[in-house]
Amino acid sequence: MSFKSLAGILAAALLAGGALCVPAAEAASAPKPAPVVRVVDIQEVMERSTAVQGIRRELDAYRKTYDTEFAAKEKALKDEERELVRQQSLIDPAAYREKVQAFQQKFATFQRELKTRQQLLQNAYAAALNQVSAQVQRIWAAVADAEGATLLLPRGQVLLFSPGYDVTPDVIDRLNKALPSVKFPDPMTKAPAAGSKKK
Repeated sequence: MSFKSLAGILAAALLAGGALCVPAAEAASAPKPAPVVRVVDIQEVMERSTAVQGIRRELDAYRKTYDTEFAAKEKALKDEERELVRQQSLIDPAAYREKVQAFQQKFATFQRELKTRQQLLQNAYAAALNQVSAQVQRIWAAVADAEGATLLLPRGQVLLFSPGYDVTPDVIDRLNKALPSVKFPDPMTKAPAAGSKKK
């Protein structure tokens, strides 16, 4: 019986007004089934996911593009700053102050643009990873159901276990077949950060 089927039976029992309720004394004395435990290495699943590998390649490509773009802008600003310093003793003080203020505004705009671009890229990365995480959760449930597991534990929290309890390879195989790749969102669409709620 699947977890979903069991949940459906329990829900129907509750709607029927507790027709299937077991007396407290009987429930306390009823033997509980032995837990069926399985273990999964979450980090390995994400590392070996072809979708996650593709997402990270896209992230690196965007970063390289942005690094090149902003390095050029930063160089232009530094050149402009050096020119301002050179002009300080050559032009009228009032005119010089105006040039300095204009440069400061330009530099502030550059900083805001850089910060915004970094945040948008991080949002896009998180949104892509969320697609993988959602699929992984569905696969965990399917693997647990197939194994008859009543308890699925992250490997990092288990000190000792028999290798036969490790379902990580099965999870990875199913994930890569179900979700071999994920389209990386365009950062410039200004998608909301992962987990944010619409107002």
